[in-house]
Amino acid sequence: MVIMPALDGVEHRYVELGGGITIHVADAGPADGPAVMLVHGFPQNWWEWHELIGPLAADGYRVLCPDLRGAGWSSAPRSRYRKNDMADDLAAVVDHLGVATVKLVAHDWGGPVAFIMMLRHPQKVTGFFGMNTAAPYLKRDLAMLRNVWRFWYQIPIMLPVIGPRVIGDPKARFYRLLAKWVGGGFLVPEDDVRFYIECMREPGHAEAGSRWYRTFQTREMVRWMRGEYDDVRVGVPVRWLSGTKDPVLTPDLLDGYADRMRDFPGRAGRRGRPLDRGAAARAGTRPTQVVSQGRNLNCCNAFGVSGYSTPMVTSVDLMNTVAG
Repeated sequence: MVIMPALDGVEHRYVELGGGITIHVADAGPADGPAVMLVHGFPQNWWEWHELIGPLAADGYRVLCPDLRGAGWSSAPRSRYRKNDMADDLAAVVDHLGVATVKLVAHDWGGPVAFIMMLRHPQKVTGFFGMNTAAPYLKRDLAMLRNVWRFWYQIPIMLPVIGPRVIGDPKARFYRLLAKWVGGGFLVPEDDVRFYIECMREPGHAEAGSRWYRTFQTREMVRWMRGEYDDVRVGVPVRWLSGTKDPVLTPDLLDGYADRMRDFPGRAGRRGRPLDRGAAARAGTRPTQVVSQGRNLNCCNAFGVSGYSTPMVTSVDLMNTVAG
């Protein structure tokens, strides 16, 4: 059993949702403060946000960092891991904790899950900030076909038997290969690699991670391309941060998002704000440089994103980006 890392000011809650589903939530900050929910990517868990929890809590926010179903210290049931169900998990957590509304901050797979929560439970969400992620909107054009190759890495991950072995490899060979490809020169710290892979080797978690991708590739992708959520409009402020050198989620994939969102400023009013990957990757060693870029882009007071693999957020007041 992986030992839960300690972080000052954090309480750990386990929310029973029924059906064998338990969601772990790292909870910090004043109980009556405005709530912000930070939703991690793959293969991370709540610890992805540990550098941001303290500053946000100190600013008076109640910070909620759930482990998605099948990750971290949440249960890993033998389900399909439909993103709709995972989104409903987050909404149920909000209800169980007695929180009326939350601002959502999400990275990677946490993005579509959190975004779908916003679409399915709009009364619970007051703003959304995505970092190197995507919404459940897929373009149906030649540009999409030209970009399909970028998702090659999902094939070995999604395969039965092979996928869980790839994810749970104690040497993390595929993870290192993928992180090097998408990182734009940034390398995931070795301690982080070991920690996240160790967590994914917990019973059922590697299989769960494989099913995240399998369900997307075999079921959800087609539904999203057919416009499952195309008619749902977003009425709260939405901001996006994308690494310009991300070889997977390129900024042009955000084209068309503004048509479905009331408040989504960006380049020519059409896209989220791009951040140079090289500068973002250096966030851990040159935070002042990234802070300056963040202020110039008017997205938030200070941020750093290493790209697709792991955002290193250094913001003291990130939530200005979705303040409305």
